[in-house]
This record gives sequence, structure tokens and C-alpha cells, in this order.
Amino acid sequence: MSGLPGAPRRILFIEDDQASREGYSAYLAGSGYEVLPAATGQEALTLAAGWTPDLIVLDLGLPDIDGWQVARQLKAAPATANIPIIALTGADLPHERVSAMRAGCDRHISKPCEPAALIEEIRRCLGD
Repeated sequence: MSGLPGAPRRILFIEDDQASREGYSAYLAGSGYEVLPAATGQEALTLAAGWTPDLIVLDLGLPDIDGWQVARQLKAAPATANIPIIALTGADLPHERVSAMRAGCDRHISKPCEPAALIEEIRRCLGD
């Protein structure tokens, strides 16, 4: 985690759609966060272990390892177990929300999502 007083909070943003990944990442960076984007589940797992973000935003529909499995692996690893995960996904049926929480996600936001609403949810998760 960023750890240094005054250092920007670090967010790992996992999204396979390039336009969404770039747009949200730019908005988050413009809002004062340090953002590391990832396009696949495997890339996200590798980056999370080496970069130690303060929070993870996770699309559940990823092309290689689905987001539910990514969340399970992140919560099972000691280095990333306590990092809050926000599922940002088009999967908005009640059973999908429940399965995201059971997999280890702390929050669930449906797409499309206004970037300002995502920032509010990030702040709530981080206690900012």
C-alpha cells in the first residue's frame, strides 16, 4: 500500500474493455489516485502481488480468469487478503451480486456507472 503520509492512494483497475479501462483510469488519476490498469485476470493477480494497491476495482467478465476467481485468489493470498475489492460489472442480477460478495468482493457497482459514483464508493471503502 502507498503507506507514505500524503501519498496518493493506489488503485488497481481491472477491466478488459480498453475504452472503459482508459476512461475510468484517467478519471481516477485526475481525482488524485495512482492507478495501475490491468486487462486480464492473470495480469491483475501479478500486478496486485507486486504493487500492493490500497483498493481494487474488478470487472467480473474477464477473458482469461473470471473476476470471481480473481477475487477468490486475491482474498486467499496473505499479501492481498485485506485489500478492498469493488466489483464493477454489467452482471447485476441478485444472484450475481451475492456470488461476487461470496467470492470476496466488498462492494458491487453495476455498469454503466458514472465515474463520480465510483469515486464515492472508493472513498467509502477506503474511509476517506
